[in-house]
Amino acid sequence: MIIGQGLVLMAGVAGICFAQQEFEITIPTTLGDTTETFWLQIPAGYQPGNPCPLLIGWHTLYADHREFRNSTDFDSIANARGWIAASHDGPIPPGQTAPCHWNNHAAQSHVVDMIHCIEARFSVDSSRIYTVGASMGGAAGMVFFDNHLDPQGPMVAAAASVSGIQDCERRFYEQGINYSMISAFGGSPSRVPFTYHRNSAIYFADSTQSMHFNVMHLPLWLTFGNAWTDSIWRLHAEDLYAVLEPFADTVVLRESANEGHGWPAAESNLICDFFENFTLNRYPLDISINADEEGRWYWAEIAMRDSIEHFARFEGQLDTIAARINFVMLSNVASAKLDLLPTGLALNETDAVTCDWSILDGLPAALIFSGVTRNPMAVFKNGASYSAWSYNPGTLELALQGEGSGEYDIIFDFAVPPVQPPPYRGPVLTAWRGIGEDLIFQISESGTLTWELFNLLGRQVLSESSGWQQAGIGVISMPEGLPSGIYFLRLELAGAMKAQIGKRVVVLK
Repeated sequence: MIIGQGLVLMAGVAGICFAQQEFEITIPTTLGDTTETFWLQIPAGYQPGNPCPLLIGWHTLYADHREFRNSTDFDSIANARGWIAASHDGPIPPGQTAPCHWNNHAAQSHVVDMIHCIEARFSVDSSRIYTVGASMGGAAGMVFFDNHLDPQGPMVAAAASVSGIQDCERRFYEQGINYSMISAFGGSPSRVPFTYHRNSAIYFADSTQSMHFNVMHLPLWLTFGNAWTDSIWRLHAEDLYAVLEPFADTVVLRESANEGHGWPAAESNLICDFFENFTLNRYPLDISINADEEGRWYWAEIAMRDSIEHFARFEGQLDTIAARINFVMLSNVASAKLDLLPTGLALNETDAVTCDWSILDGLPAALIFSGVTRNPMAVFKNGASYSAWSYNPGTLELALQGEGSGEYDIIFDFAVPPVQPPPYRGPVLTAWRGIGEDLIFQISESGTLTWELFNLLGRQVLSESSGWQQAGIGVISMPEGLPSGIYFLRLELAGAMKAQIGKRVVVLK
Protein backbone atom coordinates (compact mmCIF):
# COMPACT_ATOMS: atom_id res chain seq x y z
CA MET A 1 0.00 0.00 0.00
CA ILE A 2 1.03 3.63 -0.41
CA ILE A 3 1.37 5.48 2.87
CA GLY A 4 -1.88 7.31 3.45
CA GLN A 5 -2.97 10.78 4.45
CA GLY A 6 -4.31 9.54 7.77
CA LEU A 7 -0.88 8.31 8.81
CA VAL A 8 0.72 11.58 7.79
CA LEU A 9 -1.71 13.55 9.95
CA MET A 10 -1.40 11.21 12.93
CA ALA A 11 2.39 11.36 12.85
CA GLY A 12 2.32 15.13 13.01
CA VAL A 13 0.27 15.48 16.21
CA ALA A 14 2.61 16.72 18.94
CA GLY A 15 2.49 15.08 22.37
CA ILE A 16 0.93 11.82 21.19
CA CYS A 17 2.74 8.65 22.29
CA PHE A 18 2.14 5.70 19.97
CA ALA A 19 2.02 1.97 20.43
CA GLN A 20 4.32 -0.05 18.20
CA GLN A 21 3.16 0.18 14.58
CA GLU A 22 4.14 -1.67 11.40
CA PHE A 23 3.51 -0.66 7.81
CA GLU A 24 4.15 -2.04 4.36
CA ILE A 25 4.60 0.96 2.12
CA THR A 26 4.90 1.30 -1.64
CA ILE A 27 6.27 4.51 -3.15
CA PRO A 28 7.30 5.71 -6.60
CA THR A 29 11.06 5.92 -7.14
CA THR A 30 13.21 8.84 -8.16
CA LEU A 31 14.61 6.75 -11.00
CA GLY A 32 11.11 6.01 -12.26
CA ASP A 33 12.27 2.45 -12.95
CA THR A 34 9.56 0.82 -10.84
CA THR A 35 8.00 1.27 -7.43
CA GLU A 36 9.71 0.49 -4.12
CA THR A 37 8.05 -1.47 -1.33
CA PHE A 38 9.48 -1.44 2.16
CA TRP A 39 8.63 -2.63 5.65
CA LEU A 40 8.57 0.02 8.37
CA GLN A 41 8.27 -0.30 12.13
CA ILE A 42 7.63 2.63 14.46
CA PRO A 43 8.62 1.77 18.05
CA ALA A 44 6.33 1.76 21.05
CA GLY A 45 6.47 5.09 22.83
CA TYR A 46 7.33 7.03 19.68
CA GLN A 47 6.64 10.75 20.08
CA PRO A 48 6.55 13.15 17.13
CA GLY A 49 9.31 15.70 17.45
CA ASN A 50 11.58 13.34 19.38
CA PRO A 51 14.11 12.12 16.76
CA CYS A 52 14.70 8.35 16.72
CA PRO A 53 17.64 6.38 15.31
CA LEU A 54 16.82 4.51 12.09
CA LEU A 55 17.95 0.89 11.62
CA ILE A 56 17.97 -0.33 8.00
CA GLY A 57 18.19 -4.02 7.13
CA TRP A 58 19.47 -5.36 3.78
CA HIS A 59 17.94 -8.74 2.93
CA THR A 60 19.64 -11.83 1.53
CA LEU A 61 19.49 -13.30 -1.97
CA TYR A 62 15.94 -13.81 -3.27
CA ALA A 63 14.39 -12.65 0.01
CA ASP A 64 12.32 -9.48 0.34
CA HIS A 65 11.61 -6.58 2.69
CA ARG A 66 9.75 -8.82 5.14
CA GLU A 67 12.80 -10.97 5.88
CA PHE A 68 14.24 -8.43 8.33
CA ARG A 69 11.08 -8.71 10.40
CA ASN A 70 10.31 -12.41 10.00
CA SER A 71 13.77 -14.02 10.06
CA THR A 72 15.71 -11.87 12.54
CA ASP A 73 15.14 -10.38 15.98
CA PHE A 74 16.34 -6.92 14.95
CA ASP A 75 12.71 -5.78 14.81
CA SER A 76 12.07 -6.56 18.48
CA ILE A 77 15.45 -5.14 19.53
CA ALA A 78 14.79 -1.91 17.60
CA ASN A 79 11.37 -1.62 19.22
CA ALA A 80 12.83 -2.12 22.71
CA ARG A 81 15.50 0.54 22.09
CA GLY A 82 13.08 3.08 20.65
CA TRP A 83 14.51 2.87 17.13
CA ILE A 84 12.62 3.09 13.87
CA ALA A 85 13.37 0.03 11.71
CA ALA A 86 12.97 -0.45 7.97
CA SER A 87 13.93 -2.80 5.16
CA HIS A 88 13.45 -2.30 1.43
CA ASP A 89 12.52 -4.84 -1.22
CA GLY A 90 14.82 -3.55 -3.94
CA PRO A 91 14.48 -3.55 -7.73
CA ILE A 92 14.07 -6.86 -9.55
CA PRO A 93 16.78 -7.07 -12.23
CA PRO A 94 15.90 -8.13 -15.78
CA GLY A 95 15.59 -11.89 -16.08
CA GLN A 96 15.03 -12.37 -12.35
CA THR A 97 11.79 -13.11 -10.55
CA ALA A 98 12.76 -11.82 -7.11
CA PRO A 99 14.63 -8.80 -5.70
CA CYS A 100 18.36 -9.19 -6.06
CA HIS A 101 19.83 -5.81 -5.30
CA TRP A 102 23.53 -6.69 -5.01
CA ASN A 103 24.31 -3.19 -3.73
CA ASN A 104 23.85 -1.67 -7.18
CA HIS A 105 23.13 2.00 -7.74
CA ALA A 106 19.45 1.42 -8.55
CA ALA A 107 18.96 -0.27 -5.17
CA GLN A 108 20.89 2.49 -3.40
CA SER A 109 18.66 5.09 -5.02
CA HIS A 110 15.62 3.16 -3.78
CA VAL A 111 17.01 3.27 -0.24
CA VAL A 112 17.44 7.05 -0.45
CA ASP A 113 13.80 7.29 -1.55
CA MET A 114 12.78 5.11 1.39
CA ILE A 115 14.72 7.24 3.89
CA HIS A 116 13.23 10.46 2.51
CA CYS A 117 9.74 8.97 2.74
CA ILE A 118 10.28 8.00 6.39
CA GLU A 119 11.89 11.35 7.29
CA ALA A 120 8.97 13.23 5.75
CA ARG A 121 6.49 11.51 8.08
CA PHE A 122 8.38 10.64 11.24
CA SER A 123 11.11 12.18 13.38
CA VAL A 124 14.37 10.49 12.34
CA ASP A 125 17.72 11.28 13.93
CA SER A 126 19.66 11.74 10.70
CA SER A 127 22.96 11.50 12.59
CA ARG A 128 22.07 7.96 13.77
CA ILE A 129 21.16 5.94 10.68
CA TYR A 130 22.53 2.40 11.05
CA THR A 131 22.58 -0.42 8.49
CA VAL A 132 23.00 -4.17 8.82
CA GLY A 133 22.87 -6.82 6.13
CA ALA A 134 23.54 -10.53 5.70
CA SER A 135 25.08 -12.55 2.87
CA MET A 136 24.45 -10.67 -0.38
CA GLY A 137 23.25 -7.69 1.66
CA GLY A 138 26.18 -7.90 4.05
CA ALA A 139 28.36 -5.31 2.35
CA ALA A 140 25.46 -3.13 1.24
CA GLY A 141 25.67 -0.66 4.13
CA MET A 142 29.35 -0.02 3.46
CA VAL A 143 28.69 0.33 -0.27
CA PHE A 144 25.82 2.74 0.43
CA PHE A 145 28.14 4.80 2.65
CA ASP A 146 30.83 4.78 -0.07
CA ASN A 147 28.43 6.46 -2.47
CA HIS A 148 26.52 8.78 -0.12
CA LEU A 149 28.91 11.23 1.52
CA ASP A 150 27.03 14.42 0.72
CA PRO A 151 26.40 16.04 4.13
CA GLN A 152 23.12 17.44 2.84
CA GLY A 153 21.76 13.93 2.14
CA PRO A 154 21.31 10.62 3.99
CA MET A 155 24.54 9.28 5.48
CA VAL A 156 25.24 6.16 7.54
CA ALA A 157 26.60 6.51 11.09
CA ALA A 158 27.71 2.85 11.44
CA ALA A 159 27.28 -0.41 9.52
CA ALA A 160 27.43 -4.15 10.19
CA SER A 161 28.10 -6.95 7.72
CA VAL A 162 27.08 -10.53 8.56
CA SER A 163 28.62 -13.04 6.13
CA GLY A 164 29.06 -10.24 3.63
CA ILE A 165 30.31 -10.55 0.07
CA GLN A 166 32.85 -7.73 0.08
CA ASP A 167 34.35 -8.02 -3.43
CA CYS A 168 31.72 -8.79 -6.05
CA GLU A 169 34.22 -9.56 -8.80
CA ARG A 170 36.20 -11.92 -6.61
CA ARG A 171 33.01 -13.67 -5.48
CA PHE A 172 31.85 -13.97 -9.08
CA TYR A 173 34.94 -15.96 -10.01
CA GLU A 174 34.92 -17.93 -6.75
CA GLN A 175 31.50 -19.23 -7.74
CA GLY A 176 32.54 -19.87 -11.32
CA ILE A 177 29.62 -17.80 -12.55
CA ASN A 178 26.88 -15.79 -10.89
CA TYR A 179 23.81 -15.09 -12.95
CA SER A 180 22.22 -12.81 -10.37
CA MET A 181 25.26 -10.50 -10.47
CA ILE A 182 25.23 -10.54 -14.27
CA SER A 183 21.57 -9.55 -14.21
CA ALA A 184 21.90 -6.83 -11.55
CA PHE A 185 25.15 -5.33 -12.90
CA GLY A 186 24.46 -5.71 -16.62
CA GLY A 187 27.13 -8.26 -17.46
CA SER A 188 30.17 -10.15 -16.22
CA PRO A 189 33.18 -8.46 -14.56
CA SER A 190 35.12 -8.59 -17.82
CA ARG A 191 32.33 -6.69 -19.55
CA VAL A 192 31.46 -4.09 -16.89
CA PRO A 193 34.40 -4.02 -14.43
CA PHE A 194 33.75 -0.45 -13.23
CA THR A 195 30.23 -1.42 -12.17
CA TYR A 196 31.52 -4.34 -10.11
CA HIS A 197 34.24 -2.27 -8.47
CA ARG A 198 32.10 0.69 -7.43
CA ASN A 199 29.37 -1.61 -6.11
CA SER A 200 31.76 -3.67 -3.99
CA ALA A 201 32.88 -2.83 -0.48
CA ILE A 202 36.41 -3.28 -1.81
CA TYR A 203 38.21 -4.41 -4.94
CA PHE A 204 41.12 -6.40 -3.56
CA ALA A 205 43.08 -6.73 -6.81
CA ASP A 206 43.68 -3.00 -7.38
CA SER A 207 43.18 -0.37 -4.66
CA THR A 208 43.16 2.46 -7.21
CA GLN A 209 39.93 1.00 -8.60
CA SER A 210 38.29 0.51 -5.19
CA MET A 211 36.06 2.76 -3.08
CA HIS A 212 37.12 1.34 0.29
CA PHE A 213 39.13 4.54 0.93
CA ASN A 214 35.84 6.31 1.62
CA VAL A 215 35.06 4.37 4.81
CA MET A 216 37.83 5.90 6.93
CA HIS A 217 35.15 7.37 9.22
CA LEU A 218 32.53 4.59 9.00
CA PRO A 219 32.45 2.43 12.16
CA LEU A 220 32.21 -1.08 10.71
CA TRP A 221 31.38 -4.47 12.28
CA LEU A 222 32.44 -7.54 10.27
CA THR A 223 31.25 -10.94 11.44
CA PHE A 224 30.68 -14.48 10.14
CA GLY A 225 29.50 -17.88 11.42
CA ASN A 226 31.85 -19.88 13.64
CA ALA A 227 33.44 -23.33 13.24
CA TRP A 228 34.41 -22.55 9.62
CA THR A 229 30.81 -23.03 8.51
CA ASP A 230 31.13 -19.65 6.80
CA SER A 231 34.58 -20.06 5.30
CA ILE A 232 34.34 -18.09 2.02
CA TRP A 233 32.72 -15.09 3.66
CA ARG A 234 35.12 -15.38 6.59
CA LEU A 235 38.06 -14.96 4.21
CA HIS A 236 36.42 -11.89 2.65
CA ALA A 237 35.91 -10.34 6.10
CA GLU A 238 39.44 -11.16 7.24
CA ASP A 239 40.98 -9.72 4.08
CA LEU A 240 38.88 -6.57 4.29
CA TYR A 241 39.78 -6.11 7.96
CA ALA A 242 43.49 -6.39 7.10
CA VAL A 243 43.11 -3.55 4.59
CA LEU A 244 40.93 -1.26 6.72
CA GLU A 245 42.47 -1.70 10.16
CA PRO A 246 45.58 0.46 9.54
CA PHE A 247 43.64 3.57 8.52
CA ALA A 248 39.95 3.29 9.45
CA ASP A 249 38.67 4.90 12.65
CA THR A 250 36.78 1.83 13.88
CA VAL A 251 36.62 -1.66 12.39
CA VAL A 252 35.72 -4.81 14.34
CA LEU A 253 36.27 -8.38 13.13
CA ARG A 254 34.37 -11.01 15.06
CA GLU A 255 33.78 -14.73 14.75
CA SER A 256 30.17 -15.16 15.82
CA ALA A 257 29.20 -17.40 18.70
CA ASN A 258 26.56 -18.76 16.30
CA GLU A 259 27.08 -21.19 13.46
CA GLY A 260 25.74 -20.77 9.98
CA HIS A 261 25.77 -18.33 7.11
CA GLY A 262 23.85 -15.08 6.92
CA TRP A 263 21.31 -14.00 9.52
CA PRO A 264 21.79 -17.11 11.73
CA ALA A 265 25.31 -15.83 12.47
CA ALA A 266 24.11 -12.38 13.51
CA GLU A 267 24.53 -11.55 17.19
CA SER A 268 21.85 -8.90 17.02
CA ASN A 269 22.18 -7.35 20.48
CA LEU A 270 25.96 -7.07 20.15
CA ILE A 271 25.58 -5.37 16.79
CA CYS A 272 23.04 -2.89 18.17
CA ASP A 273 25.26 -2.28 21.22
CA PHE A 274 28.03 -1.43 18.75
CA PHE A 275 25.79 0.97 16.84
CA GLU A 276 24.79 2.86 19.98
CA ASN A 277 28.37 4.09 20.42
CA PHE A 278 28.30 6.19 17.26
CA THR A 279 26.75 9.28 15.76
CA LEU A 280 27.54 10.53 12.29
CA ASN A 281 30.71 12.54 11.71
CA ARG A 282 29.33 14.72 8.91
CA TYR A 283 32.34 17.00 8.54
CA PRO A 284 35.57 15.15 9.42
CA LEU A 285 38.76 17.16 9.25
CA ASP A 286 40.51 14.51 7.13
CA ILE A 287 39.04 12.82 4.06
CA SER A 288 40.30 10.19 1.62
CA ILE A 289 38.03 9.59 -1.34
CA ASN A 290 37.72 7.54 -4.51
CA ALA A 291 34.72 9.14 -6.19
CA ASP A 292 32.82 7.27 -8.88
CA GLU A 293 30.96 10.37 -10.02
CA GLU A 294 31.04 14.14 -9.74
CA GLY A 295 29.38 15.86 -6.83
CA ARG A 296 29.69 16.51 -3.10
CA TRP A 297 31.92 14.24 -1.00
CA TYR A 298 32.01 15.50 2.59
CA TRP A 299 33.22 19.12 2.32
CA ALA A 300 34.72 18.74 -1.17
CA GLU A 301 32.71 19.11 -4.36
CA ILE A 302 34.67 17.81 -7.33
CA ALA A 303 34.48 17.90 -11.11
CA MET A 304 36.18 15.08 -13.03
CA ARG A 305 38.27 15.22 -16.18
CA ASP A 306 36.91 11.91 -17.38
CA SER A 307 33.55 11.05 -15.86
CA ILE A 308 33.05 7.86 -17.85
CA GLU A 309 33.93 4.82 -15.73
CA HIS A 310 36.94 6.32 -14.01
CA PHE A 311 37.44 7.17 -10.35
CA ALA A 312 38.53 10.58 -9.08
CA ARG A 313 41.03 10.24 -6.23
CA PHE A 314 41.66 13.02 -3.70
CA GLU A 315 42.59 13.57 -0.06
CA GLY A 316 42.30 16.50 2.30
CA GLN A 317 43.24 17.48 5.84
CA LEU A 318 42.25 20.58 7.80
CA ASP A 319 44.01 22.04 10.83
CA THR A 320 41.51 24.49 12.30
CA ILE A 321 43.91 25.75 14.97
CA ALA A 322 46.85 26.44 12.67
CA ALA A 323 44.54 27.58 9.82
CA ARG A 324 46.20 25.17 7.40
CA ILE A 325 44.78 23.08 4.58
CA ASN A 326 46.42 20.15 2.82
CA PHE A 327 44.61 19.05 -0.32
CA VAL A 328 45.95 16.48 -2.76
CA MET A 329 44.46 15.80 -6.18
CA LEU A 330 45.88 12.41 -6.99
CA SER A 331 44.09 11.65 -10.26
CA ASN A 332 41.18 12.58 -12.54
CA VAL A 333 40.20 15.76 -10.67
CA ALA A 334 39.59 18.78 -12.90
CA SER A 335 38.55 21.08 -10.07
CA ALA A 336 37.61 20.90 -6.41
CA LYS A 337 35.46 23.29 -4.41
CA LEU A 338 36.13 23.14 -0.66
CA ASP A 339 33.22 24.13 1.60
CA LEU A 340 35.14 25.07 4.73
CA LEU A 341 32.40 26.92 6.60
CA PRO A 342 30.79 23.92 8.36
CA THR A 343 34.14 22.33 9.18
CA GLY A 344 35.24 25.24 11.36
CA LEU A 345 37.91 26.58 9.01
CA ALA A 346 36.28 29.38 7.06
CA LEU A 347 38.75 31.58 5.23
CA ASN A 348 37.16 34.76 6.55
CA GLU A 349 37.85 33.74 10.14
CA THR A 350 41.60 34.41 10.28
CA ASP A 351 44.09 36.99 9.07
CA ALA A 352 45.84 34.35 6.97
CA VAL A 353 45.25 30.78 5.84
CA THR A 354 47.90 28.47 4.39
CA CYS A 355 46.98 25.85 1.79
CA ASP A 356 49.36 23.12 0.69
CA TRP A 357 47.92 22.04 -2.65
CA SER A 358 49.34 19.13 -4.65
CA ILE A 359 48.35 17.74 -8.05
CA LEU A 360 50.02 14.36 -8.34
CA ASP A 361 48.93 13.49 -11.87
CA GLY A 362 50.56 16.70 -13.12
CA LEU A 363 47.59 18.00 -15.12
CA PRO A 364 46.10 21.50 -14.79
CA ALA A 365 43.40 21.88 -12.19
CA ALA A 366 41.59 24.51 -10.14
CA LEU A 367 40.97 24.79 -6.41
CA ILE A 368 38.02 26.83 -5.16
CA PHE A 369 37.17 27.86 -1.60
CA SER A 370 33.51 28.58 -0.89
CA GLY A 371 32.07 30.70 1.92
CA VAL A 372 34.85 33.32 1.72
CA THR A 373 33.19 36.50 2.96
CA ARG A 374 36.23 38.79 2.63
CA ASN A 375 38.13 39.76 -0.48
CA PRO A 376 41.73 38.53 -0.02
CA MET A 377 44.30 41.31 0.25
CA ALA A 378 47.08 39.16 -1.26
CA VAL A 379 48.00 35.60 -2.16
CA PHE A 380 51.54 34.19 -2.05
CA LYS A 381 52.77 30.97 -3.58
CA ASN A 382 55.92 29.45 -2.10
CA GLY A 383 56.71 32.85 -0.57
CA ALA A 384 56.37 34.84 -3.82
CA SER A 385 53.48 37.07 -4.85
CA TYR A 386 50.88 35.10 -6.83
CA SER A 387 48.34 36.59 -9.22
CA ALA A 388 46.47 33.61 -10.76
CA TRP A 389 43.54 33.88 -8.39
CA SER A 390 40.11 35.44 -8.50
CA TYR A 391 37.41 36.29 -5.99
CA ASN A 392 33.67 36.45 -6.68
CA PRO A 393 31.81 38.40 -3.96
CA GLY A 394 28.49 37.27 -5.43
CA THR A 395 29.18 33.57 -4.89
CA LEU A 396 31.72 34.12 -2.05
CA GLU A 397 34.22 31.93 -3.88
CA LEU A 398 37.99 32.26 -4.06
CA ALA A 399 39.57 30.37 -6.98
CA LEU A 400 43.23 29.43 -7.36
CA GLN A 401 44.26 28.55 -10.89
CA GLY A 402 47.38 28.18 -12.97
CA GLU A 403 50.34 26.01 -12.05
CA GLY A 404 48.66 24.33 -9.10
CA SER A 405 50.97 22.48 -6.70
CA GLY A 406 52.61 24.58 -4.02
CA GLU A 407 52.14 26.33 -0.67
CA TYR A 408 49.67 29.18 -0.84
CA ASP A 409 49.31 31.85 1.82
CA ILE A 410 46.02 33.76 1.61
CA ILE A 411 46.03 37.10 3.43
CA PHE A 412 42.82 38.94 4.39
CA ASP A 413 42.27 42.60 5.17
CA PHE A 414 40.09 42.95 8.25
CA ALA A 415 39.68 46.66 7.62
CA VAL A 416 37.25 45.68 4.86
CA PRO A 417 33.80 44.64 6.15
CA PRO A 418 32.79 41.10 5.26
CA VAL A 419 30.08 40.17 2.79
CA GLN A 420 27.00 38.65 4.43
CA PRO A 421 26.90 34.99 3.43
CA PRO A 422 23.65 33.56 2.04
CA PRO A 423 21.60 31.09 4.10
CA TYR A 424 23.33 27.73 4.24
CA ARG A 425 21.53 24.42 3.68
CA GLY A 426 22.09 21.74 6.25
CA PRO A 427 23.28 21.92 9.87
CA VAL A 428 25.65 24.84 10.31
CA LEU A 429 27.40 26.17 13.38
CA THR A 430 29.70 29.13 12.77
CA ALA A 431 31.47 31.69 14.92
CA TRP A 432 33.54 34.74 14.20
CA ARG A 433 35.13 37.63 16.01
CA GLY A 434 32.70 40.38 16.89
CA ILE A 435 33.00 43.69 18.70
CA GLY A 436 35.28 43.84 21.73
CA GLU A 437 35.55 40.48 23.44
CA ASP A 438 32.25 39.12 22.14
CA LEU A 439 32.03 36.21 19.71
CA ILE A 440 29.14 35.93 17.31
CA PHE A 441 27.75 32.52 16.42
CA GLN A 442 25.15 31.49 13.87
CA ILE A 443 23.18 28.24 13.79
CA SER A 444 20.79 27.06 11.09
CA GLU A 445 18.91 24.74 13.45
CA SER A 446 17.83 25.03 17.07
CA GLY A 447 19.64 22.95 19.66
CA THR A 448 21.66 22.87 22.88
CA LEU A 449 24.87 24.88 22.60
CA THR A 450 27.95 24.14 24.70
CA TRP A 451 31.38 25.72 24.41
CA GLU A 452 34.87 25.13 25.76
CA LEU A 453 37.93 27.35 25.75
CA PHE A 454 41.50 25.97 25.69
CA ASN A 455 44.87 27.69 25.94
CA LEU A 456 47.80 26.96 23.64
CA LEU A 457 48.95 24.15 25.94
CA GLY A 458 45.65 22.39 25.38
CA ARG A 459 44.41 23.03 28.92
CA GLN A 460 40.73 23.74 29.34
CA VAL A 461 40.19 27.29 30.59
CA LEU A 462 36.41 27.28 30.59
CA SER A 463 33.46 25.00 29.83
CA GLU A 464 29.91 26.31 29.73
CA SER A 465 26.51 25.45 28.34
CA SER A 466 24.45 28.19 26.79
CA GLY A 467 21.39 25.96 26.94
CA TRP A 468 18.79 25.68 24.21
CA GLN A 469 19.39 28.18 21.40
CA GLN A 470 16.94 29.06 18.68
CA ALA A 471 18.20 29.03 15.09
CA GLY A 472 19.80 32.34 14.16
CA ILE A 473 22.54 34.59 15.51
CA GLY A 474 23.73 34.77 19.13
CA VAL A 475 26.60 36.14 21.19
CA ILE A 476 29.17 34.54 23.48
CA SER A 477 30.97 36.93 25.82
CA MET A 478 34.53 36.08 26.73
CA PRO A 479 35.04 35.87 30.50
CA GLU A 480 36.45 38.93 32.24
CA GLY A 481 40.04 38.75 33.41
CA LEU A 482 41.11 36.42 30.61
CA PRO A 483 44.81 37.11 29.88
CA SER A 484 45.82 38.30 26.43
CA GLY A 485 46.82 35.52 24.10
CA ILE A 486 45.66 32.93 21.58
CA TYR A 487 42.97 30.47 22.60
CA PHE A 488 41.02 27.69 20.96
CA LEU A 489 37.24 27.80 21.19
CA ARG A 490 35.22 24.63 20.59
CA LEU A 491 31.48 24.98 20.01
CA GLU A 492 29.07 22.05 19.86
CA LEU A 493 25.41 22.13 18.87
CA ALA A 494 23.26 19.13 19.78
CA GLY A 495 19.81 18.87 18.27
CA ALA A 496 18.13 16.92 15.49
CA MET A 497 21.57 17.00 13.88
CA LYS A 498 24.90 17.49 15.58
CA ALA A 499 27.53 20.03 14.55
CA GLN A 500 30.90 20.88 16.05
CA ILE A 501 33.53 23.44 15.13
CA GLY A 502 36.78 24.78 16.50
CA LYS A 503 37.95 28.39 16.27
CA ARG A 504 41.18 30.19 17.01
CA VAL A 505 40.47 33.22 19.22
CA VAL A 506 42.87 36.10 19.84
CA VAL A 507 42.27 38.07 23.07
CA LEU A 508 43.90 41.50 23.27
CA LYS A 509 43.85 43.67 26.37
